[in-house]
Amino acid sequence: MCIRSTRSAKQALFINAVGSALIVFLSSLIGVIIYAYYADCDPYTTKKLQEIDQIVPYFVMEVLGDKKGLPGVFLACVFSGTLSTISSGLNSLAAVLVEDVYKRLLGRQLTDQRQGFICKIVSVLLGVFVMLLTYVVSYFGSILNATLSLFGVLEGPIMGVFVLGFFFPQANRRGALVGFFTSLAVELWIFLGAQITKKQMASVSLSLSIANCTDIANGALTNWTTSTVTSTFLK
Repeated sequence: MCIRSTRSAKQALFINAVGSALIVFLSSLIGVIIYAYYADCDPYTTKKLQEIDQIVPYFVMEVLGDKKGLPGVFLACVFSGTLSTISSGLNSLAAVLVEDVYKRLLGRQLTDQRQGFICKIVSVLLGVFVMLLTYVVSYFGSILNATLSLFGVLEGPIMGVFVLGFFFPQANRRGALVGFFTSLAVELWIFLGAQITKKQMASVSLSLSIANCTDIANGALTNWTTSTVTSTFLK
């Protein structure tokens, strides 16, 4: 929307693709490292974590806990990156809604001051909607599964519209809208069905162990020794 030429737009898309692939690779690498680190002593199995999504902060605190300041810097970077992405997305979505939906429905131009005021109201409403949506997403399981599922529901129909325009130039706006909403309904049906039946479906995960958890072994030994001494004394 703000690039001067088609060539610059292609370059921006290429840079975005490389950056996205790098982020996915590094995120996957972090997951492999954490799995290797906790392969013989899983903190989630030992009930040290309430949710598996807490594994990254827990890993950082355990590895870098003795380095003053580093865990805080890491968590601050994670939260600031998340908040900046959400805020920019909300502002962009508010601008698109006002420009392409609100102004077209009214059929008249708005002053810059009026348009800015409406964008702020829409941004606040979208922020409240996102906050309410977090309570719904909490029932979807892990953050990764919820994110991939929601992205699939939305990006599938959008990709279908682009593919329709690429390969079928004779398609019109009405056909694109019908196809988009039909695909969206099917995607929502699949997504909601998966959420309803997820307890009936077997979840396949990598094998984990607590064989080398020294604190668990010591705790079990202490409990067994205490119970044995108490039983002997009572006899």
